[in-house]
Amino acid sequence: MTTTRRLIGCASTAAALLLSGCGAPAPRPADRPAAANAAPVVIDAEVAGGQVRTGTARIPVPLGSQVRYQVRSDQPDEAHVHGFDEAVELTPGRTGVIEFTADVPGVFEVELHHSGLSLPSLEVR
Repeated sequence: MTTTRRLIGCASTAAALLLSGCGAPAPRPADRPAAANAAPVVIDAEVAGGQVRTGTARIPVPLGSQVRYQVRSDQPDEAHVHGFDEAVELTPGRTGVIEFTADVPGVFEVELHHSGLSLPSLEVR
């Protein structure tokens, strides 16, 4: 290979690296700031007598929002938000609270582990 071809090859490689951000990974959704002045999304769920009393409708959540998921149950259990791996132990007579940033788009199921009941899921977009 001639010296001129080597220089052109090196220049092409350098340009490709500069255009690709020097090999740095693209920002993940978690690196994005939450919308300015966005109010937290508060979800209340209640379970009594083996039934979800507050319905199971899907809750829309803006991407990057703070979420406060509040659960009351008349039986001991564990509430779990799939995909975010957030959970809280539930004690009868107390409100269990799960707080997190909804920084990944998609639909996420929320369930009680012991009873298997589904709570309102989250649609983050």
